[in-house]
Amino acid sequence: MTKKSILYIITKSVWGGAAKYVYDLSTNLPGDFDVSIAAGEKDKLYEKAKKANIPYYQISNFQRTINPLKDIFAFFEILSLLFQLKPDVIHVNSSKAGGIVGVAGWCYRIFSNKKIKLIFTAHGWAINEDRSKNQIKLIKFFSKITSIFYDKIICVSEYDRQIAIKNKIACEKKLITIHNGIDIKNINFLSKEEAQNKLINKTSPLVIGTIAEWTKNKGLKYLLKAIKRIKNKRIDVILIGSGENPDKEKMYELTERHKNIHLIEFIPNAVKYIKAFDIFVLPSIKEGLPYTILEAVSAEIPVIATNVGGIPEILSSNLIQSKNSRILAEKITELIDDINNDPEKIKRTIQENRNKVEQEFNLEKMIKKTKNLYY
Repeated sequence: MTKKSILYIITKSVWGGAAKYVYDLSTNLPGDFDVSIAAGEKDKLYEKAKKANIPYYQISNFQRTINPLKDIFAFFEILSLLFQLKPDVIHVNSSKAGGIVGVAGWCYRIFSNKKIKLIFTAHGWAINEDRSKNQIKLIKFFSKITSIFYDKIICVSEYDRQIAIKNKIACEKKLITIHNGIDIKNINFLSKEEAQNKLINKTSPLVIGTIAEWTKNKGLKYLLKAIKRIKNKRIDVILIGSGENPDKEKMYELTERHKNIHLIEFIPNAVKYIKAFDIFVLPSIKEGLPYTILEAVSAEIPVIATNVGGIPEILSSNLIQSKNSRILAEKITELIDDINNDPEKIKRTIQENRNKVEQEFNLEKMIKKTKNLYY
């Protein structure tokens, strides 16, 4: 039987949730698929693909911001690549790529007369972002146009599927929920002391931390404001960046006079350091279904997160309203008290969360459900 060929396309090659998703799929599919990746630039995803011997193609005109001329050039680059590779499945993984590749895929389907599948994964709809009403209307319009080109649209959370149905982004039969999944048994965490020493050159009695791209959507400024409200001055805060970190300068400005706040722009395989944290906090304004929460739960760390996107599908406790530093400070203080005075309660919550992730958010299940769409 001839192998099916799959081309994964993503706008940027920087390491983040969408890039991890592409890498996990492309390295874990059974041997009856030929897999390749196309993306803009050659960053962390390129390096990982190269090590895994996965063919990688650079779309030189791909960029996150809108640039009509470069977008047209990117369209022709993609169309040329499709005629070169002749894929059976095109699986797209970012909003910007979604529109350009959708049009290119349809043109290729028509001119090549080849039966192909076009699949798009929505890693959290942009209409959930903190934007003006006019911007949301425009994003919604383009999301609806983009969805026309695809045979199936994967939503990484049931929340996102319901949002797409409610806003009529696509017809219901096109939409399917497939949660992100991780392989708990193959994550090698450093010990708490080793991780702290490697990150901040000391051990600390209490560390609050997160791994997130330094961007508005992650709501990190609310975490920083919450920390200032907490009177315990022995707290260390570690913020590990991922992706491009576009708000890098703002983060340094906000933290320049705070010796207990440690900014680390990027470290490879950051998940292995996650046990450095006594409490993991993700104060996002908008989310799809974040890998970092799955990883923190797997590391058996208490988690506080905002009640946005697919997060409530993972966690049943310690969920708070977004964009509220006062409530976040209160929840952190409450959790610190529980860690000190009711450790059994913390253990029960951690075990419940870990069991749920192991059963419902495992990599094997994600691979199996996604693979079924390729046939």
